[in-house]
Amino acid sequence: MGKLFLASGNIHFESDSDQIIDNLFSIVSVKNKMVFLPTASFDSRGDEQTVRNYALKHGFKECISLYLTDDSISDEFIKDTLLSADLIYADGGNLKFLLETWRKRNADKYMIEAYNNGTVLAGQSSGAMCWCRRGYDDCGPDGRYMFLDGLNLIPYILCPHFEYWPSFLEDIKMQELDGIGIDDDIAVYICDGEYTVFSNFEDKNHSAFLLSAENGFIPEDLQENHIIINF
Repeated sequence: MGKLFLASGNIHFESDSDQIIDNLFSIVSVKNKMVFLPTASFDSRGDEQTVRNYALKHGFKECISLYLTDDSISDEFIKDTLLSADLIYADGGNLKFLLETWRKRNADKYMIEAYNNGTVLAGQSSGAMCWCRRGYDDCGPDGRYMFLDGLNLIPYILCPHFEYWPSFLEDIKMQELDGIGIDDDIAVYICDGEYTVFSNFEDKNHSAFLLSAENGFIPEDLQENHIIINF
């Protein structure tokens, strides 16, 4: 099984050091290439240099921003770039746009292949939800929340910004899947069916939670109790 690193908000590449990103980088055993995907922000180029500088400063030999809305790049280039990455990091934004763009460019298939080959897949907010069976995002009409099918690497619905999106507690009851809620400043690392919760701060008010149908979708703290999860 591959490695996933699912983070919520307040992850900062522009700082000298971000504890959650540094934990992510420590998981990547070979740091030849990082690929940064700003798809969810409609391929905004504003963070390209910031992310590249952070990655190079913290041990990567190369960091490439891949703009999948650019029709001039070939399928072969997309495939080669993703399959040669040691870390693929997807930024936050609009989950619906991200998934539609990835599927249009076949990037979803190549990222699943990369995952199965040992590439670490990571991201924050929409960039974390995309790897799961389903995501819960405010990208519906007029900013309404909606569920969208992701790449299905783990069989859960993911909700980032869990402390700020309380409607998830009710909306998930209409779904047939268990869920994971992640507060801001928190990340969940999943490897071989085991998980570790990372935090930017020693703040017990922020954590990650399992919401299982079996237990009535009552949030169970993954940081306080090492609950067995079958991925």
